[in-house]
Order: sequence, then structure tokens, then C-alpha cells
Amino acid sequence: MTSQFKSELAAIAAIINELLEKDDYPNIIQPEYLRDAVRAYPCQGGKRLRPALLVWSCGLFGGSIEQAYNAAAAVEIYHNWTLVHDDIIDNDKVRRGAPTSHCFLGDEGAGRFGLKGDEAKKFGRDFAILAGDIQQGWAMNMLLKSLEVGVDSEVVVALSRLLQELVNRELISGEAVDVELPVRERGDISSAVVLEMVRRKTGVLLRYCAVAGAAIALQETNFIDPRIASIGRFAEAAGVAFQLRDDWLGVFGDFDKFGKTIGSDLTERKPTLLLLETYNRLSPSKKDELESLLGLPEYSIDQIERVRSLMQDSGAEKIVREMADFHVDEAVRILRRFPESTYSSLLDDFLGYLVNRAL
Repeated sequence: MTSQFKSELAAIAAIINELLEKDDYPNIIQPEYLRDAVRAYPCQGGKRLRPALLVWSCGLFGGSIEQAYNAAAAVEIYHNWTLVHDDIIDNDKVRRGAPTSHCFLGDEGAGRFGLKGDEAKKFGRDFAILAGDIQQGWAMNMLLKSLEVGVDSEVVVALSRLLQELVNRELISGEAVDVELPVRERGDISSAVVLEMVRRKTGVLLRYCAVAGAAIALQETNFIDPRIASIGRFAEAAGVAFQLRDDWLGVFGDFDKFGKTIGSDLTERKPTLLLLETYNRLSPSKKDELESLLGLPEYSIDQIERVRSLMQDSGAEKIVREMADFHVDEAVRILRRFPESTYSSLLDDFLGYLVNRAL
């Protein structure tokens, strides 16, 4: 990560933080603990990578980056409602060092109304669903405020529609497939299905960010314009590469460097492309061995090493690395078509940051 990337990312994060803190949309939400939950994830910080992608894509095409800030804040809010709902689905307890939304709200139900056990948990889940729903509205409201900073009304309407058609519909469809896959017979799941799930769940929102930034710069509503479409493909390829490498790191990452527990995908029996390709290439006896190593509550170094051996000996580990590299190379090829500039360099660093962490 270059010093310029760090400083520019920090500058955008500061701008987005201020926009979110000062925005009045959540102010009248009732009850107040629901208002607190709506504000919590977006205002707790985070790297602000999606806003940066949108702003730098705007700059790449010579636009006024100030006109992109509201849209950038909107995608950050949008991203965070998906996290609220993801945490409910995954029953996660902690997000960014604080209780997840449904846990915080469950505690509110317990403290305010004396709810206990399953009643408190249901209260927390119900209110967290509502918090995520309101965050979707907040994201749309923030995007519409782009009108106030000079973005053409036709562009704002077109981006609002694209957010619903491209992102909402496809991202949630990707999440639905991700939820469905663990209950399907592993042998019936194709690599194409998993890759499409990854594209939708991880790549689509990044694609929207790049497209939105370019559209604001060009004041263009034709999203199949080759310039806009190409930067969208860059971002989507970066997202797919990131997810494939993240899944790889979930087994092959450094125990001391990776940001989540090594083997957590194995505990969840999550049919990542890495696990699927391994399973499909093993002999029946080795498949049985792999099955015996899935679903464990925690993994010793020896158990992880055995899973790694099965994945490497089957050829699956190499295949997944090559797939990730293919998407990285595609993103690089697209970016190289643009003239060199501060923003092309920042987007190059953005790609490197996504795909090279903890390797």
C-alpha cells in the first residue's frame, strides 16, 4: 500500500464520516434505540473502500470528485445494511469490535422490557431487520442528495434505478444462493454456480461504485457506454479476485496475519470454490477423509495441514489460485487502457490492496 493510497483513503474516510455523522435522515427514527442501531454500523468507521472506489472512478474520468461524495456515502450506508442482515443470517456476535446489531438490540429488549432467552433474541433479530430496512432508505435518500451538489437529475434517477436493478436484486440473489449452497448436495453444485454467486454477492456492489463514479463524472445515463462499462468490469473482476483469494486465505493464510480464524469456512462446511473443486477431484476414500475434517468447532495446525494437503494434492488449490490470478489480470488489463494519472494509480493500489492482503 503506497503512502499516497493511505493518505487519499484516509481523506475520503474523513469526508464520508462527516457526511454520515451530520446527515439528518436518522434523526426522527423511533424508538431511539432503533435510531442508534441504524447509525451504528455506518458511523462506526470501516476502511471506506467502496466510497473511495466511487470517488476515484469519478476522478479517473475528469469529474468533480466533490459531486461524488453523496453517492459515495450512499454506497457505504448500503453496504452496511447488507452487513446487518448478514450478521443475522450468520448469527455473528461481534462486528468491528462492538456487538452486532441484533445482539445490541436484543440487549436493549432485555434491559428495557425484561425479555429473556429466545424472546430477547427474537426482539433483537426483528429490530435488526428493521434497522437494515431503514438503512436502505437512508442510502437512497443520501444518493438523491447528489442533486444538491450539481449532479444532473437524469443521472441521479438513473443511478437510483441501477442501485435497485443491478445491486439490490443481484446482490440479494447472490446472498440467497450463498445461504442455499450449504444445504445442497455438494456433488450437485457446479463451479459456475459458485462463481456466479461470488460475482453477485461481492462483485456487483463494487461494479456499481465504479459505474456511479464514472457516470457522475461524465454526466451520462447510458451505462453501456464503453468507458463506463469498462471501469465497471474492472471493479467486478477485482471483487471476484478478492473473494477467491479470501476463501484461499481462509485455509492457507498465515495464522498470525489473517483477519479471521483459519478454518472457519471448514467449520461451517461452506462450499467455497476451493472446497468444491477439492471434493470433486478426490477419490472416494479421500472424500470421506475430507468429510471427517469438516464441521469441527476448531482446528489444530495438524488438521489444517491435512486439509491443505488434500487441496494441494488434488490440484484444486492451484486451480483456484489461477482463477483468482485470471481475474486480477483482467482488472489490470482494463485499467491499463486508461491514461496514467493520479486516479489510475490509486485504482491500481486499490486492486493491489484487495488481492494482496495477508499473502
